[in-house]
Amino acid sequence: MARPDAELIILTQQGDKQAFAELVDRYQKKVYSIALRLLGDREESRDAAQEVFLRLYKALPDYRKDTDFLPWLYTITANIARDRWRRRKREKGAIPVPLNEVAAIADHRFSPEPVLEAKDTRQMVEKAVASLPWEYRTPIILRHIEDLSYKEIAEVMKLPLNTVKTRIRRGRLILREILDPLLGEGGDQV
Repeated sequence: MARPDAELIILTQQGDKQAFAELVDRYQKKVYSIALRLLGDREESRDAAQEVFLRLYKALPDYRKDTDFLPWLYTITANIARDRWRRRKREKGAIPVPLNEVAAIADHRFSPEPVLEAKDTRQMVEKAVASLPWEYRTPIILRHIEDLSYKEIAEVMKLPLNTVKTRIRRGRLILREILDPLLGEGGDQV
């Protein structure tokens, strides 16, 4: 039977490295997944995930028992991903997936195939999400991919609840603008 996070945290605070290894094993895929969706680069996301767990290990001695662990971990992940994204943007001077690249991939009007396969549609949506400005991308990913509540997203992003709701609504509108011409009227599900 798996030990609860709270127990693993206490053991880690007492110096039990195996307990921390259990926490890493439990959450490394989730952390990597969030970083990958935010950064859009596998290597950068692996590095970000490693940095998350290094920062987590250093921060655990100060962890307050009254704080929910998962939102705290997501906050660390989102902050590190944001810092890496800003650094990469500053160094390369470009957004990871330009909007015109999304349109080029999705333009199937001249294709002999009448319907895109589900995989192609999913890739279009992922590229569209990756093209969103950071302040919309993060809450969209946390809500629709990681299935966090608005309240949890507000905790993770350290924003008022209404700001989170507004950013999600605006992010959806931007996605609709990108995807409607590509997917037809079926893009209303975004």
